[in-house]
Amino acid sequence: MTRALFITLLALATYTPVCASSSPLVELGHYQANDLVSAGKILSLDITLSKIKYFCYGKLIDAHLYQEQGKWRYDLQIKAQGGQIIELSLDASTGQPHPNKSLPSGCIAFKD
Repeated sequence: MTRALFITLLALATYTPVCASSSPLVELGHYQANDLVSAGKILSLDITLSKIKYFCYGKLIDAHLYQEQGKWRYDLQIKAQGGQIIELSLDASTGQPHPNKSLPSGCIAFKD
């Protein structure tokens, strides 16, 4: 099992509801995430990581899957090549960042 996948499994292992001011934010567990991937509702974390390297390359530190207002999102912490810790929030169904939010300045694309 790869280190990134192991960290992901640990991060997704608990189910923790968190109440936001306007709508509930629900963190999903590993088995729930697997069910969503199998149903085609979200991308796997591995596929998401392969997509984000083209706009924010680094090593996965932490990952969480949330549902908010009927939408799924991955909140990731990435250690960029320069050593900075970058926090990304991505649409779990596409692996893309929110179109109206700019990427953190430390995000650098993978270079072949």
